[in-house]
Amino acid sequence: MQETLVQQSPESSHSLPVLYKKDNSQSADYNPIQGAIQLWATLSDKNTAVVYQQASSKTWQIFKQAIAVVLFLFALLIALIIWVLGIAFQSGQYFRNWLEIKQPNLDEIVSTLFKYLLLPLERAYQLSASFIKEYLGWEIKFDPLRGKSPATKLEETNAFATVSSESSSTKDV
Repeated sequence: MQETLVQQSPESSHSLPVLYKKDNSQSADYNPIQGAIQLWATLSDKNTAVVYQQASSKTWQIFKQAIAVVLFLFALLIALIIWVLGIAFQSGQYFRNWLEIKQPNLDEIVSTLFKYLLLPLERAYQLSASFIKEYLGWEIKFDPLRGKSPATKLEETNAFATVSSESSSTKDV
């Protein structure tokens, strides 16, 4: 077991003795009475009270702001849930009325269902296209026949063929 010596520090006259190891003169442990005196000196300092008052007021401000944000997010979540349920209820009601009044066949139901399911993708494309046109100046123009249904294309093709044949027959005369 190592021997310890009690030595008095010459720098301060009010310091209590500190225990040192004999071999390397490193501090082994502070005297508990000295720690208590230092604690009391720190607590009774004027700056300590000011710092803790500032810290407590800042902590209270942060706490109030955090509670306000959490309550806002909770209210927003509840509002979004009610909004989505309202949309679902109204959509179901409109769909039921449509089924009862129009009484569509299965092809019309599937076509309408796909139309409404693809509507958000169409809106997203329109939004992104307007964004790119506004900020980059790029615009994509599609062939007008590409966006039409096959039945419409067939009717336009037949109408064009009819007009072409009539114009060629008038030239012959």
